[in-house]
Amino acid sequence: MLLAACGAGNQATEKPAESHAQAAVIGTPVRDGKFEFIVTSVDRSKTAGNPSNEYEQSTAQGEYINVHLSVKNTGNEAQSYFASNQKLIVGGKKFDAASILGLKGDGDSINPGLGIDTVVSFDVPVGTNPDSIELHDSAFSGGATVKL
Repeated sequence: MLLAACGAGNQATEKPAESHAQAAVIGTPVRDGKFEFIVTSVDRSKTAGNPSNEYEQSTAQGEYINVHLSVKNTGNEAQSYFASNQKLIVGGKKFDAASILGLKGDGDSINPGLGIDTVVSFDVPVGTNPDSIELHDSAFSGGATVKL
């Protein structure tokens, strides 16, 4: 009976590894909670924010990895999107999104069936190559992973 329990435990530990291997790629819709996310592109820059307003721009300590997203509310009521809920994964480390004043879509309430296009920026050491991004509809959700 002890062997059966050990065998069942091994199967349970294999499943998360399989789901991680099946992470989505850029351009593929993923869902977390009431949001559907699509990573549309990724780029790098020294500054981020509103280019037409110098007071709503930020300069990176290293460089910004900018992840361009399409976010759609698939739920039945309004849901707020926050860039700070998203995490960049690099070599097993999680990076927080940069706080950038005036970031399009950040903190916006999105009504059911509607969406926004936005960018979430992460301040990382120059030359960093991100592995993936964890996309969350809230700070407490499980998240959906997209390989970058």
